[in-house]
Amino acid sequence: PAAGTTWKVGDVISFSGSATDAQDGNLPASALSWDLVLQHCPSNCHPHTVQGFSGVASGSFTAPDHEYPSYLELRLTATDSGGLTATTTRRLDPRTVVLTFQTTPGGLRLVVGGTQANASFSRTVIVGSSNSVSAVSPQNKGSKSYSFASWSDGGAQTHTIVAPATATTYTARFK
Repeated sequence: PAAGTTWKVGDVISFSGSATDAQDGNLPASALSWDLVLQHCPSNCHPHTVQGFSGVASGSFTAPDHEYPSYLELRLTATDSGGLTATTTRRLDPRTVVLTFQTTPGGLRLVVGGTQANASFSRTVIVGSSNSVSAVSPQNKGSKSYSFASWSDGGAQTHTIVAPATATTYTARFK
């Protein structure tokens, strides 16, 4: 893909490449291999191998669903007739969106993606990603007890939000 290519979950990304060797000239597709690696970076980055493609000069893949922060690396390795290799890597950053979570009344606990926090708070996620949300119920605030009533998006107490392309606020209402 072109430098600077960004993606959202479910995008089909095409790739192509070639290699030339001083002794062998243009290398055939059989001398090429590709690795698609997702770098997940919650604190220190660590790789998740997504897919490999051997013996092809071009192809495509579907951008995976994963939590943010993360990005894709597409690595092309060429191997000449003598077994020497060279690798080039293209970094593909995701399109992200900020989702805000709040409660009515304010300050109650919500769980987003397995992390619990008192509202109001925001999360940056990859556009098109699936994100679980849950309103903790019942819960106490001061001397009052509150039970979940509804979400602003009409979802159940615990449901999955597919991240939209634009910043969105989700409100859990309690009674």
